[in-house]
Amino acid sequence: MSFLNPAMLFGMTALAIPIIVHLLNRRRFKKIQWAAMRFLQVSLERNQRRMKVEDWILLLLRMAIVALIALAASRPTTDWLKSKGLSSKVTASVIIDSSASMLRKDETEQENRFSIAQRIADEVLNSLPKGSATSMILGANSSGKGIKEPTHDIVRAKKTLEASKATHRGSDLFPAIESAITTLQDRPSSQKELVIITDGEASAWRQYEAIARSLDQSKKDTNAIIVLVGKNPDENLAITRLDQKTPIASVDQPVRLAVEVTNFGKVEANDIEVQMSINKEPIGDPTIIEAIPAGESRTITTFIELTDPGYQQISSTININDALEIDNSREIVIRGINKARALLVDGQPGRDLTESETFFLQNALVPVPPELTDSFFLGADRVSIGDLPSTSLDDYRAIFLANVSDFPEEFLPDLINFVESGGGLVVFPGDNIDATFYNKILHEKAGLLPAAFGEIIPEQGEGNTLIIQASGYNHPLVDLWNDPGAGTLSNVKTLKAYKLSLENTTNNNKATVALRYSDGSAAVVESNYGLGKVYQFSSTADTDWNDLPVQPAFLPIVHRVFGSILSKQDAGININVGETFIRKGPSSWIDKKATISYSNSPIASEISANEDANGASIEYNEINESGIYSLTIHDPFESIQFSASGDPRESNPESLSEAQKERLREVSLKFLETTDPKEISAALTRERKGAELWPILLLIAALITILELFLSQKFSQEK
Repeated sequence: MSFLNPAMLFGMTALAIPIIVHLLNRRRFKKIQWAAMRFLQVSLERNQRRMKVEDWILLLLRMAIVALIALAASRPTTDWLKSKGLSSKVTASVIIDSSASMLRKDETEQENRFSIAQRIADEVLNSLPKGSATSMILGANSSGKGIKEPTHDIVRAKKTLEASKATHRGSDLFPAIESAITTLQDRPSSQKELVIITDGEASAWRQYEAIARSLDQSKKDTNAIIVLVGKNPDENLAITRLDQKTPIASVDQPVRLAVEVTNFGKVEANDIEVQMSINKEPIGDPTIIEAIPAGESRTITTFIELTDPGYQQISSTININDALEIDNSREIVIRGINKARALLVDGQPGRDLTESETFFLQNALVPVPPELTDSFFLGADRVSIGDLPSTSLDDYRAIFLANVSDFPEEFLPDLINFVESGGGLVVFPGDNIDATFYNKILHEKAGLLPAAFGEIIPEQGEGNTLIIQASGYNHPLVDLWNDPGAGTLSNVKTLKAYKLSLENTTNNNKATVALRYSDGSAAVVESNYGLGKVYQFSSTADTDWNDLPVQPAFLPIVHRVFGSILSKQDAGININVGETFIRKGPSSWIDKKATISYSNSPIASEISANEDANGASIEYNEINESGIYSLTIHDPFESIQFSASGDPRESNPESLSEAQKERLREVSLKFLETTDPKEISAALTRERKGAELWPILLLIAALITILELFLSQKFSQEK
């Protein structure tokens, strides 16, 4: 026999109470010698013996009542009595891994791992003693959905389990386990169970040490049962990356894409066909990857052409049958454009055209003969600072200021509104600029420039030149040059440049150094401003201070700058499953209704746009499946598409090592690798406390109480 609440055994000390009361109430007689009483002596002695026996009977009954109540409060259990109605109550928390890897089908199973986990969880619920409470958590990269607080409504838990389904999210079990342990610790139940059902893939245990530590610390009062379902497959190919490499996706122009295919299997994969599609329509013949060794990846470059402007769904698919189907395709959204124009503001327009500040910029933006400029997808118009106030900015997507000294402050509100609404501003300095104007008006007052212009570097007279960093290109503007085949930027020589200071900035949008010189100083700084973007260069757009404009890298840098401005408004249209989709918009969106719909589901979600610092913002955090989503704003009408991709780590079937499994056996009550629900319920039943005896003890105490009352009345009657 064991006790679920042994501390209450101290209540047995209350047995002294009936004894004390008995002693205090003992009859005391004053002896008086009286001759007539001698005749009653024999009768009195006989009655006193009878009364003592009656008092002892009542005393023992009262002591038994107190003892039984104290025993009942200590909740004794026994294994020899089998009764579901008397079984010891349990507070349980069931965690089911609902990540993408749980959709994997093993060769020996006809159903996926999540379905197996559901059957096991259902058996756990069926095995709970009557009156128990349970939570039901679906854990994937969060503290989990489902029922977080234990409920006595087992029917509700079963319905939640039945309605649950695996997501395409990545997996991290630690938040769900930590949340469940904390909840169980706050419960008064003396029997607590934590059941974790997962497939044992290493991606779910990325915080393995934290999980093991939490289980170890909680094992004193919580029984943890870990169930691993599924076996490691021998093969799994996955598309782990699909990226747009061409900075500007224009209609009828080639758009370069990179597709990465990874072999997570144990043998080499051969002749893999990669099929590209636009809006679900296959284009061209599949690209063949001849071989991918086990554990390695191959990246192919492919080109597509968009025939229409607007949002286009681009997908890449490998035609293969393996254990996990959802990673055999990947989708992104690209917005095609017909033509985008840039406004080039020349700071010294009186010079010869070939020597003007914008000559190289114009030729880099539109690198085609004059007869083809009208058909090219980019356009560039050159104006002087005097023409700027009268120029309509609505026709342009970006403004390039090349060695512009300053401009009337009356133009500043128009410039700020242009950038806030999604336009771009690119600033190149030179000998002609008024650094004080840029620092005080554009940087400090308006917060438009991400950095302040400092002194000119390197110091004159030293004969030094600044060299651009040779590696470690982390910004999208220059990450192309991480590939040695793309050339290098380190051969660019800069004779003069302004030092760009990011300190004491009033710009609320975080400034980022996109490119540095080899001495660590900033060469290019960028920042977001409202819905737009600002780039600030440290040197000129012509060859007066540097030779970048005559280097091959100048054209892709200028196109990438313009491309990032064009795509700024569409930033975040390609996200990962589980991330929050955020769409910035104008103030006219505030409090307007919007609908989020998913291509594979007829159910749409209603959301509202909220006010933020730069207008309006729409956020949606229920991205649980990979694929294409649509955001529709009803007034004014606008439709936006975005994609969600699965976590590539879910494609990797690598499992926990034997050493890791051994440690989990030490910190848990049971560690089982099985798909048989009966085995789980049998293990749980064996480890649970037996039938609780407190109802029987209280029933006996109640019967004795009735007996004691009856005898008290009977013994007190006159005889």
